[in-house]
Amino acid sequence: MNDLTRPNWSVKYATPAAAVWFVIALTVARLVFLVFFSSYTLAEDEAHYWEWAKQPAWSYYSKGPGVAWVIAASTAVFGDVEWAVRLPAVLAGAIGSLAAAWCAGLVFADRRAVFFGAVLFACVPPFQLTSLLMTIDGPYIACWMVACGCALKARATGRGRWMVCLGLALAVGFLFKYTIVLLAIGLVPGLMMGRSGKRIGVGAWIGFVGAFLLGLVPVTIWNLQHEWVTVRHLLGHLGVAGGDMPATQGVEGWRYSPLWTLEYLAMLLLIGPVGVMGTIGFVRFWKESEAVRLMAQASAPVLGFYLLVTLLAEAEGNWALGGFAGFVVVASGMVPIALDKRLRLVRTVWRLALIALVVSLVGFMNLSLLARHPRFGEMVPVYRVSGMREHAAAVERELRRLEAETGLEGFVICSHYGRASQLAFYLSEERKAEGANVFASSSMFASGRKSQHDLWRDRDLRNDAVLERLRGRPAVLIGSEALYWRQGFERVEELGYLAGEPKNRRLAFVGYGYRGLADLSGRK
Repeated sequence: MNDLTRPNWSVKYATPAAAVWFVIALTVARLVFLVFFSSYTLAEDEAHYWEWAKQPAWSYYSKGPGVAWVIAASTAVFGDVEWAVRLPAVLAGAIGSLAAAWCAGLVFADRRAVFFGAVLFACVPPFQLTSLLMTIDGPYIACWMVACGCALKARATGRGRWMVCLGLALAVGFLFKYTIVLLAIGLVPGLMMGRSGKRIGVGAWIGFVGAFLLGLVPVTIWNLQHEWVTVRHLLGHLGVAGGDMPATQGVEGWRYSPLWTLEYLAMLLLIGPVGVMGTIGFVRFWKESEAVRLMAQASAPVLGFYLLVTLLAEAEGNWALGGFAGFVVVASGMVPIALDKRLRLVRTVWRLALIALVVSLVGFMNLSLLARHPRFGEMVPVYRVSGMREHAAAVERELRRLEAETGLEGFVICSHYGRASQLAFYLSEERKAEGANVFASSSMFASGRKSQHDLWRDRDLRNDAVLERLRGRPAVLIGSEALYWRQGFERVEELGYLAGEPKNRRLAFVGYGYRGLADLSGRK
């Protein structure tokens, strides 16, 4: 038996059962790390979503309610601890990996693709990060992958129940991130024009639309009650008129930097070796597989849409993540072929994907060590998930000093809503029990952004009732400049950088005798 006919290891071991065990092992490893070994404090977004979870609602200023609902469920059971906030991200990573395996089994006849689908999902570095930190992207990607599986089943069987499941997957995904609408835009034409699968009846399409609209109901109702603030927030990201930020497009002509587009294209490389294998797979299977073409249609709209958005705004790192899903599925069909036929290029890329899996998993679990490296330290944004326990303790000490000095209860104002949310999480339980005492002033700056804090009456610094409650009291002030704080207090003193300060540009101050901050934003 020569090398080309000898069965390789995958024939025996790369089974659907192995895919399940792989996902279980990886999920347990992540949980053990978060519960027992993680030193990472909550990032600004994580803490902000935790605050949302403490006040459940139909939707929120910048996002749907999904992220708040799952954090609320987790912390209700396990308490307000970091790993409980992040538990939904770990579970979403497991669902996403299993759904990728499911999709791979639906696209390719070789059952080994199921195993490689699960593994390759974990080989995408951003998916590792979204499986450890609780942002909207982990659940969103999981819903994206489940929706792709439902679409593949609907295409193959024509059964209405799979169209309803597709609508529900999109609806749940919409509650986390509105971008999932672009997936629907890609899948629907593919399902309507498909020829090799079963015809999808009118009733199935009605069921799909009805199920999908369920996800829009809570967001729509909430926005109707709040003057469509989410729409204004999304327009603000683009810098266009009607947004919650000063318009930058159409005021002095078209404002564009080619770096925005180049940065976005560079971000597409974050998919790593899986993207190379997926691209090869798309080329190889394009003519013969309608299912592969459907995966391309799933990825193309989000990738193309945000390429166009870079003509108006600077790219953000998580924009393209949904578009990576189709590449994972198609790449899973290339690995068995490469192993059987000894395709050197794909086998090499497969090995690189495994290296990316190990490096990203171990690397994300040891960011603190990487940050100490003289070469990589400045490239690792570990400050986003470190220092807040020490920083909150320093703020607490200053509050107690102020209270002992003045005999009045102190409070905190941060120039950024994310820092306000972090301090709300990490300040002492005693201070949390006293009620709202951490505020954000970011929306009161001309270049600042509104947040959910501005919609909570007990946290809105523009609210007269809040002003009366705080009047005359001392405060610890984080960020901005002394000149701004002085117009809101009788006296302000600079403290410098408090211990644990994650960002070295955020000075701290103390203010005596609060009299109300001026709103410099020019917004209503």
